[in-house]
This record gives sequence, C-alpha cells and structure tokens, in this order.
Amino acid sequence: MSEASPRKLLRAVTPIVAAVFVASATTGVLLFFHLGERLIKELHEWMGVVFVAAAALHIARNARPLAAYARRPALWIAAALVLASAAAFVVPALAVTPKEGGGARALSRVLLRAPLEEVAPLLDTTPAALAQRLTAAGLTVAATSASLADVAAASGRPPREVLDLTFAEPGPAPAER
Repeated sequence: MSEASPRKLLRAVTPIVAAVFVASATTGVLLFFHLGERLIKELHEWMGVVFVAAAALHIARNARPLAAYARRPALWIAAALVLASAAAFVVPALAVTPKEGGGARALSRVLLRAPLEEVAPLLDTTPAALAQRLTAAGLTVAATSASLADVAAASGRPPREVLDLTFAEPGPAPAER
C-alpha cells in the first residue's frame, strides 16, 4: 500500500527544509557581499517564504521530539542568542523617530543648508555653472555662497523642488545663433 499524499509530504519535509536552507543561505551570503543583487534578491525573498512554510511543516511532523528538546536549556539559550542578535539590529532602527528621519531626509536637510560652492563639486560642475543652471530654471540665486534653502526662499519655491532642479540631469545646451 502506498502512503497517503499528506503523509508523503511530511516525510519529504526535512530534505525540503535542508535544500531550501542551502538555497537561502547561498543567496543570503551573495547579497551580503553585494554580488548579483539584481538577479537574486527576489529569489532570496521567495526562498525565505518557502523556508518558513517548510519549517512549519517540519515542526508539525516532528512535534513530539521538538517538545522533548524544548525541555532542555540548550534550545532556550540558542533562542535567546538569536533574539538578542535580532534586537541588536531592530532596536536601533526603531529608535529613529520620524522627526529625525533618516537616510534621504537627513541628506536632503544637509544639502539644503549647504552653499552652492559645496554642492557644485558633487555634481561635477563649478559653483558658477550651477548658479547659472538654477537661474535658467527660473530660480533666484543671489550668490554662490547662498544655500539651496536660501535659493528656495528667494525664489518662493518649495525646498524639495529646488533640490530636484539642482540634481536633475542638465538638458542639452541651447544652440547658439
């Protein structure tokens, strides 16, 4: 007699967990070293979902032995170490308040306070050329020592718009007549 289909699945769960672990671990290491990110990021994410499902089936199949194992301190020590490691990454990320912002917002604030003289080298141009480009875009630039926030205020435009105009790819130069 052959086994019922769900029983066969439960028997295959341990090798499935092992195979998915190898795939997920391999793609995780590649992502850590930024190798082939565009190609394997989605695969890694889906392998994570499959790993969770396979692990749940593995736990269901091995509930009794796992319950017995849970009576030993080794499982709880390992679980505590994993949770502490996760907390080391999660807690600092949660500590950033919306007022502080992070990443792009913080960078935007720094750039808005910076004078054109300091922003221009980031764009591989001169302060005068940047001022000319912003003036051509309809902004009021008093001097290259003015900050982007000063340009926004003098032009009556939102700071975000001034940032967008500053970092937009310059169009082709107008044809000389």
